[in-house]
Amino acid sequence: MANCDSLDLKLILSFAQSYKELYQRGKINEDQLRQVLDLIDNYQNFNPDEFTAELKKIFPNSSF
Repeated sequence: MANCDSLDLKLILSFAQSYKELYQRGKINEDQLRQVLDLIDNYQNFNPDEFTAELKKIFPNSSF
């Protein structure tokens, strides 16, 4: 189980860092970054389809 937790943490950090870089480059705004980070913080509350749906709400003009 520890290996799974470690993998989860690595994925979360990588995902968060990617969105922070998008914000720094001006590709997303501060509100979108905040929403994504909140979503990432609560990822365990969503199944993959729900998570994708939430991302689509944050980025309606993107395709996932």
